[in-house]
Amino acid sequence: MKLRIQLGLNVQEIRRSRGISQEALAHAADIDRGYVGKIENAKHAATIDVIEAIAKALDTEPMELLKPRC
Repeated sequence: MKLRIQLGLNVQEIRRSRGISQEALAHAADIDRGYVGKIENAKHAATIDVIEAIAKALDTEPMELLKPRC
């Protein structure tokens, strides 16, 4: 699986498991809400800085966003 797809799935899974909306995540990570949706749907590849900001907003490690899930 492409890393971009895995990132999107993981961001969405972690965000939903914590009861956070895309809008709240975007605000916390200081990025556009539409961009969060595009990352989750693998329409855009996120930069390292954006991955770091999303991880911080989700209170997780950046590598957790890239790990394959079973």
